[in-house]
Amino acid sequence: MKTYDIIFIHAPIIADLEKNTSVKIRRGAYIFIPMGIFAIADYLEREGFGVKIINYPLEKYIDPQWSLSEYLKSIEFKICAIDLHWIHNSFGAIHIIRKVKEVYPNAKIVFGGYSASYYHKELLQYYKNIDCVIKGDGEIPLLEYTKAITRQSSNLEDIPNISYKNNRDNIRINPIRYVAKDLDQLNFTNVELLKNHRIYLEESRKIMGISFNLAVGRGCPFNCPLCGGGQRAQQKISCRKKVILRSPEKVVQDITKILDNYNTNSVFFGHGTYPANLSYWKRIFKLIRNEKLDVSGDIEIWRLPLPKEMWREYFKTFNRRHSSISISPRTTSARVQQKIAKICDPTFQFPISQLQDLIKNATLFRMPLRIWLSLGYPFQTYGDILRDFKFTMNCLLKNGTSTIKPITIMSEPYYIFPGSPAFEAPKKFDIDLTHPSLLQIVDSFKNSSISFFYNVINYNSKYFSGHTIQTINKLLFLFAAPMFLTGS
Repeated sequence: MKTYDIIFIHAPIIADLEKNTSVKIRRGAYIFIPMGIFAIADYLEREGFGVKIINYPLEKYIDPQWSLSEYLKSIEFKICAIDLHWIHNSFGAIHIIRKVKEVYPNAKIVFGGYSASYYHKELLQYYKNIDCVIKGDGEIPLLEYTKAITRQSSNLEDIPNISYKNNRDNIRINPIRYVAKDLDQLNFTNVELLKNHRIYLEESRKIMGISFNLAVGRGCPFNCPLCGGGQRAQQKISCRKKVILRSPEKVVQDITKILDNYNTNSVFFGHGTYPANLSYWKRIFKLIRNEKLDVSGDIEIWRLPLPKEMWREYFKTFNRRHSSISISPRTTSARVQQKIAKICDPTFQFPISQLQDLIKNATLFRMPLRIWLSLGYPFQTYGDILRDFKFTMNCLLKNGTSTIKPITIMSEPYYIFPGSPAFEAPKKFDIDLTHPSLLQIVDSFKNSSISFFYNVINYNSKYFSGHTIQTINKLLFLFAAPMFLTGS
């Protein structure tokens, strides 16, 4: 029997896949593991601990009959770490606790990730089998916690960033004293620690539409209204005040490793482009060209403009086979963007003229461009919805019906994430949150299903109910389907 000190389990969206062997794993299952997990697991292994990562939805993709419970019986471990990064995994993550405790009742249960960090007190308060929550950056805190548990020490008071239960089941909250300042000492590509890692790398594009997520940095300088990973959210959740980026050399080393060892030729960059970091991306692109790497690249535009020069750099660097550039204005309404900019982020501006420039350059360089809209966004009216449909129709007629003009309009309902500006102050955005507490959130995902897009909406806007928001986004997605089929 294989013995580990700690195992990591990536939870499914829906709770019990073992009772639903006919469920088809698709994009909405979100098989992606948070990028930091590989670095944390590698860090523990380098310190001499036995580590394994299990991707629950990936295992069900490989074998619908696979059983987590049966697998757990085949190994031994002291600590089980469950990522609760994306809130959509909340019910699945809670459900896994029972699975683990049925097999190993004495195993310590640790949660971590953005959502876990946000709800650290509630997780310990409402779920008796959770022993510890890692808040913010996790490599040092989890290493120190693992050392303490494996040495059977009950002294956890000096471990940074953890909230935990002591021997009397009282909740203790240690301050966040560890915030990573340099990422170059971490290894984000020790994917061999993942069970069936080769299939994970080689099938990600087929399932998710993009390939392996490559860590580039931590932090964000922006405050998009519904995102829980913005600057203010990260300052609250993990005390991170500024963006840190890995050296371009380290990023390109990771790309080289993935290309050399696995049957995949594309990467998704886990940090976007914006005017302040374009020189950083140019350095990465130049190094890729110097190494003569034949690779596709998926990258996001976080803020405009993206100059024609960057399109040219991108075109020279990546093959077109699986490459794409994405931007998420979420709405084409200047009025809505201006209201959001005034409330939470003055840089939240995506003028139609600049979107048209993106389309023009994507057509010129024949590089796929994905534009993400979300109908029912805060402050949107029926008139704004019609304008988004009109914008989509113009793109469909002019740019989106052949691979020569690879423009795709994507539409999805958006979940308002904990810690985001709209979650913290919904009234400012003319919305009502339908389940703001952790218990309500977990319950809302109890009966969710795996679909192409997330199918739980947690708000009603001034003009649209959550049900209507889901419906109109599906209509726009179907309306734009010809672009998706030819240009994606």
